[in-house]
Order: sequence, then structure tokens, then C-alpha cells
Amino acid sequence: MFIRPLKVGDITLENNLMLSPLAGITDIVFRVIAKRYGCGLVFSEMINSNGVLHGGVKVLRRMDISDEEHPICIQIAGDDPKVMADVAKKSEDLGAKILNINMGCPAKKITKTKAGCALMTDPLLVSKIIQSVKKEISIPLTIKIRLGWNETQKNYLEIAKIAEDEGCAFVILHARTRVQAFKGHAQWEEIRLLKEKLKIPVIGNGDIVCAQTARNMFEQTGCDGIMIGRGALGRPWIFKEILDPTYTPTLQERKQVLLDHLEGSVLRHGPYGTVLMRKHFAWYSHGLPYSSRFRQGLYQLKEPQKICDFIHAFFDDLSEKGQTL
Repeated sequence: MFIRPLKVGDITLENNLMLSPLAGITDIVFRVIAKRYGCGLVFSEMINSNGVLHGGVKVLRRMDISDEEHPICIQIAGDDPKVMADVAKKSEDLGAKILNINMGCPAKKITKTKAGCALMTDPLLVSKIIQSVKKEISIPLTIKIRLGWNETQKNYLEIAKIAEDEGCAFVILHARTRVQAFKGHAQWEEIRLLKEKLKIPVIGNGDIVCAQTARNMFEQTGCDGIMIGRGALGRPWIFKEILDPTYTPTLQERKQVLLDHLEGSVLRHGPYGTVLMRKHFAWYSHGLPYSSRFRQGLYQLKEPQKICDFIHAFFDDLSEKGQTL
């Protein structure tokens, strides 16, 4: 059985399924929904350490935690060992049960500051950051990496070994290079190789889009857990589908998830919450009958109540027509 509890330091996760941190997407609202569907560990959106240092309101709000999320991992990014150590301590004080250092973000605005995946080009700095952070926290420390900067600079084995030697609890590997970003195919064979080289748990990430691909990754790589990012967009129930192969959400369940997500977004973000939901509406519409009509109707509305009424009417109409998924 691939699904099993995962011990991380003194914490035992209910299962080894994780939700990837996605900036501007996996906020508290989405994370709570993922937890309700059985996700074993959720991660905060990436926290820019320098932003916390300068007191940026948006950055600080990303560190908010809900009771329903526990245990939660806060992910931080940066290139200054002292600053990152301070932010790591703050994260623990705010309730994080696990800390993660982002060494995989491919975005140019992050890598140009030598953070994210750019850290992998400086193994010595990686070591200094891990040492500095570990001195300031008592919770487990983990890292998220890629294969390397490009195909000729794959140094994930070296970086992961540094993490293991410095006492990290597990390593997450997104099996693409920085140059690949999110294009092409994830190179799962590299996850298997990393698993063979490390004694600490290896979490596989990349191209998990359904329950079957989740099982495939476990089978093909031998990884200790999996992290799902884009595969959970518009379908946070993917975790339940993995846990229970017989499960398929009904139309009414999908409607309720949409309504819960909308309500939570408005409560969290105010009127702007409906704007933030537009990208989620697009993802939720995938696989729905008349999905184009669904999106077009929602994009014309701004008031939360009118959006709710439209969602109710659309799904009720599908039910009356005997539509199934």
C-alpha cells in the first residue's frame, strides 16, 4: 500500500499526500478545502523572507494559519542566512509545525535575487542557510528543489545530500529543471535515483494530475510521499480520489465545493475575493457539461450573491437534465 502515515520529526502525518505551495492560489481557503478532502500536509504560499523583514502586509498575511490546517508547513524563500533564520523563527512562533525552504521556484523575479532555484547554483550558500535556520527553530526543516538549473547543471543529488547531512527531515523533488519551468515532462527516473541515494524521505513532485498518475509515481519511483500542485487546481478532491479509488464527486458535491470556496474567498479577501475566484472558476469548470457557458456567465458577475445564485441555477439545471460527470 503506497498511502501510509509519514513521520516527520516528532510529527506523524495522517498520510503522505501533500499540497504544493502555489503563490496566489493555495491560500488559507484552498488549503482548508484540500485538508477536508484528506490532504496529509498543506504548505503556505511561498513567503519572501525579505518581504517579512520589511513588514510587507501582503507577505505577512500569507503567514496566517487556520486551526483546520494543522499540521501545516510554512515555506520561506530568500538568500540571506540570517534573515531566513529570523523568518523561520517567526514562522514557528506563528504556529508552523514544519518549515520548508524553497530552492525550486523558477520565476525570474525570484531567481534574480538568488532565491528559489538560483540557490541550487551555490551549494555552499545552501549549507549556510540550512545551518542558520536549524539553529533558530525546533520544528523539522525540509527543502524543495528541482533537478538543477538546466540539463547540463543537474546537481539535485549534491543539494539533497547537503540537506540530509545537515539534518533536514525530508526532501521534495520537482523533477524538472529551472529552464523547463512547468513545460515538458517531469523526469520521474530522477526521483527514483534520489530515493536510492538518500536515507531520509523523498517526496516526488511533477505531473501528478489524477489518482492513477499518483499511483504511477509511487510505483515507478519508490518515493515516500507525493506532492500535488497543478493537479489539484479545480479538483481539490483529488486527494480523496487517491485515498479511495471508488470515490467520484457528484455534481452536488462539486457545486458545494465551489460555493464553499467562494464564501471563504470573500470572507478572507473582501470584495476582491470574487476577482481571485475567476481563475478558480476556470479550473473548476474543466470536465463540466456546458463549461464555456458556465465560465462566461460567471465572468459577467461581481456580486457574491449573484455568483452564488448563478452557480445554484447552473448545477440545478444540469441535475434536471440528468447530466452526469
